Amino acid sequence: MIKSLLRNLHRYVFWALISVMLWAWIFTLLLSAPEKNKITIYADVPEIDGNALSIELEKDLPKGIRLVDAKTFNSLLFQQYAVLKGDLYLVPESDAETYLPSFLPIDRAAFPGAAFYESDGEAYGIVLYDEQAGLITGGRYVTYKEGERCFLFFNKDSKHLGAWNGSADDAAIVIARHFLTLR
Repeated sequence: MIKSLLRNLHRYVFWALISVMLWAWIFTLLLSAPEKNKITIYADVPEIDGNALSIELEKDLPKGIRLVDAKTFNSLLFQQYAVLKGDLYLVPESDAETYLPSFLPIDRAAFPGAAFYESDGEAYGIVLYDEQAGLITGGRYVTYKEGERCFLFFNKDSKHLGAWNGSADDAAIVIARHFLTLR
């Protein structure tokens, strides 16, 4: 009995692995959404509670959006295809110029009363964290690097910026407005 079991162990292990991979694929399909139905937020910060932030931002989703996915990244990951496909980015001031070619200048009128990250006279990002000014946006969900300002930027290739880049909807702008209300 034991000899037979050991002789066929590789088959049992093989089918167990296949089963695990199949279930993982099914759960990924069920719990994910296509790019057109999802807003992705990447944060280059020390820590982010992506699950809690996603749940909060999903409370009032724009039409057609099923999921908000918030996660961390860093400069080493930024050039990877998946990270470049994000919609919104939380980036510290020290890295802003590095990533700036991937971000879209924004309409200041869309965010009245906000302070902006500016480059060449254009607004690119919205100030989220400024210790000197006493501004902490989303501090319940995001841990910012002390002493360094942090900004919210928009991916120029996002499928959710509406008239800003000719995309189908403006869901990223709506989600950004919601994020800016979080304390």
